[in-house]
Amino acid sequence: MKIKLFLVFTFFVSVSFSQTDSSTVKVKQENYFKFDYENDFFNETDRYYTQGITATLIHPIVRYSPFSRALIKLKGNAVNYYGIHAQQDCFTPKSIRVDTIMFGERPYTGTIFISHSLNSLSKEKKLLLQTQLDLGGIGKCARCEDMQKAIHKGLVNIRPLSWEYQLENDFVINYRTKLEKGIIYKKHFELMANANFRLGTLYTDLGTGLNMRFGFFDPYFNNLGLSKDPSSRKFKIYGVIKTNTKLVGYNATLQGGIFSKDIYVIDADNVERFVFTGTLDIVVAFKRFSLTYSRTYITREYHTGVDSGWGGIFMAVAF
Repeated sequence: MKIKLFLVFTFFVSVSFSQTDSSTVKVKQENYFKFDYENDFFNETDRYYTQGITATLIHPIVRYSPFSRALIKLKGNAVNYYGIHAQQDCFTPKSIRVDTIMFGERPYTGTIFISHSLNSLSKEKKLLLQTQLDLGGIGKCARCEDMQKAIHKGLVNIRPLSWEYQLENDFVINYRTKLEKGIIYKKHFELMANANFRLGTLYTDLGTGLNMRFGFFDPYFNNLGLSKDPSSRKFKIYGVIKTNTKLVGYNATLQGGIFSKDIYVIDADNVERFVFTGTLDIVVAFKRFSLTYSRTYITREYHTGVDSGWGGIFMAVAF
């Protein structure tokens, strides 16, 4: 059933937004390297989404990957940024000091995958369409147990217990889209609204959100945040507030992979179907380099859980 829905969705969006390369305006655009690090120690906790690492390369060469054929462009004079990402995310229950299964709590698990993405941007229409295909695995293959134990040992911290009950290995095939539209775009204030959708073996959900920027920046729909254009603002400093409310269909980090047989998972009846996420970013950029400090709050993802949060440091270079 999920495969059928995926095919129908892909066909619908393709008809609405796709175009051939020959109709795309050739614009000299930026390439980027990005490194993102998230951890819940910024929130002074050690639970739930406990660490995430992502390395990203955005470069035209990625368009020649066969997986990039699954990505979707906007019609008209869109600028298309193809990217490839390597990502690892790690999750634990609310306590890592218990040496047995904590029933009613999130299971230990990790995800690791390679993604192909396309940011298709229309400056004239104030539109940004993001599509991404994730391919990888969930479970022991992510090596989150090894990483967390090594970090705690290096920091002379407590040894995490009960990783032996983590979710078993399963595969990740996920497709995600987000369509963002500019609503207000003043010199020092911008507001964008978006609709987003994920479908696959890892996450299936539907959401909507807002993205507000305030401060000194280049217009949001000019590029992906940094520019080589000499006319671009050299020094940027601004805040970002993002909100998202999603309707959750399936979350494999709670419920286990669709083919694996796990010792313990969160039952579907215990999953929260509506989840709110709020993020505050502070961005400082000079010429082709940017540094972002981020804090995220999320409401509970299952009935017996609690609200939580994490922070992050993101670096980006344009070349």
